[in-house]
Amino acid sequence: MWIAFLRDFNGVTMLVEDADWFWQVQFFYDAAGAHGFGVFWDGHWAAEAWPTVWKEAHHSIAFLEFFSLVVALSIWGQTLANRNVVFNVDNQTAVNLVNCQKAKDEKVLRLLRLFLLTCLKFSIMFKTRYVPGVNIDIADALARLLWRRFRGLAPGADVQKTPVPGALWEMGM
Repeated sequence: MWIAFLRDFNGVTMLVEDADWFWQVQFFYDAAGAHGFGVFWDGHWAAEAWPTVWKEAHHSIAFLEFFSLVVALSIWGQTLANRNVVFNVDNQTAVNLVNCQKAKDEKVLRLLRLFLLTCLKFSIMFKTRYVPGVNIDIADALARLLWRRFRGLAPGADVQKTPVPGALWEMGM
């Protein structure tokens, strides 16, 4: 992992205070095991149903939640360069996974490596915060593929979803 990072390192580092006002970007993400996932920030969004082979593989909810986050960074990582991001999710395991940066499951560990490399590459400072499910309605509607509900909750959101890079789906195979 470090070799991959050092190969692309631009030499820029950020030293900051940990103050609440400093966290500039609020991301919301969610996964619904029987349906799919959704990510939302500042009117931008992505959502997809789980592929059939993933449903048959019975991935843990921790994997599915974290996959949602990795999708968000893969799509918008460059846009988030040199920024401070709070990832809001309604799953305490997902919060611990990101904040502690440890995983035992090999598939989750692969996602964690990709997440960390992306954050390092784009100098993204991050933290994850637990938000009760009732306060993460937009991401929940996306994860459950409830389009009418999503549009009612976020009428100013982008008209079209942001496509998910196809290579990411291989992470769950």
